[in-house]
Amino acid sequence: MGTTATDMIKPPSGILCKFQTGVVLGLVVGLLLASTMAQAQGGVYETWSSDSFTLAPRESFQLKVSYDQIQVRNWKLVVDGGDQNCDVHVRRSRDGSLLYQQNDQRHHELVVPWGYGEEVSIVITNRNTKGAFVVSLLGPPRDQVHASYSYHVNRALDKFSAGQRLAAEAECRKALVENPDDGVAKVLLAGFLRDRHYFDRATGLVDEALAGELPDSMREIAESMSRELLKLRAPLPLPVRLGVEEAEGLLIAGEGAKALTVTEKLLDGELELDSGSRSRLLMLQGQALDQLGRNFESLDAFTNALQLNRNKANEGVIYFHMGRLFLKMDNLPQAEGAYTMALENGLPSGLDVQAREALQLITNQTRDNR
Repeated sequence: MGTTATDMIKPPSGILCKFQTGVVLGLVVGLLLASTMAQAQGGVYETWSSDSFTLAPRESFQLKVSYDQIQVRNWKLVVDGGDQNCDVHVRRSRDGSLLYQQNDQRHHELVVPWGYGEEVSIVITNRNTKGAFVVSLLGPPRDQVHASYSYHVNRALDKFSAGQRLAAEAECRKALVENPDDGVAKVLLAGFLRDRHYFDRATGLVDEALAGELPDSMREIAESMSRELLKLRAPLPLPVRLGVEEAEGLLIAGEGAKALTVTEKLLDGELELDSGSRSRLLMLQGQALDQLGRNFESLDAFTNALQLNRNKANEGVIYFHMGRLFLKMDNLPQAEGAYTMALENGLPSGLDVQAREALQLITNQTRDNR
């Protein structure tokens, strides 16, 4: 071909063809449940495009692959030289980061995490003799392709599908740092917060998402969550609602001491609180004390919250927090009882999964301790 690694050459016919877009993602965590991806779980791929071409000794070839050509959450690059070795370098165009660099090998494979606006530059350099190379782009089976979003949202979906809930939530926050107008990230994050009973914070994110641009399917999910949150949010007096919102935000940021101050001010103040308001504040106070490592005080707050609670769904969440606290204290019998009560009362999907995983962990630890 006579080209160099610095030349921009149109790649062989078909290698950057338009790819079939994925079906709409069924995404609900609570109401949003991320559907799993086959390739994220263990490497089920099929060939979407494949081309062969010949390079002279020490000849290089460069091609670029952009998101517009591969609208999936991740894909696999395969370069195969048969009995001939080559060097392959892959860089992400956005920041120039090196994704892959392997020299003098016959077979190269790389999984490329993907999302809106992504592009990679691939340079293939032949070794010392003329060789024929096959470059293939592999993706998930076409009947399993899900809608794809921004890079960090895609990573959040992958991590949630793999059971890494906290990591998924962190990816949503990264997406919003990178693009504060990412409506899909807001809906996802609202789902996580809703599962943790941060109803006010979740409502704010959903409202922001609905005020901006959203894919039609995601807008339907956001509207459904908005209706559910309206039912879930207790009609709190304005000072209590503002205090709850502030405490929730502080707890999410890991500011347990400040959150505790907010709840104490309301609980010990002159404002007349009904049982529902007091229970809600005591649950937040228990979470704040838990963050501060004040375990027994936290248990007292959760116990008092249970006594005042008038909402079955809230009761399940309170028992969930108690179970997590007992497990942290290595009190396996009490943890098992609390998690069991949480599940019997009903939990949002995300907490339900965590509670069942915790019960399995307790069962394993109990067996190992015998």
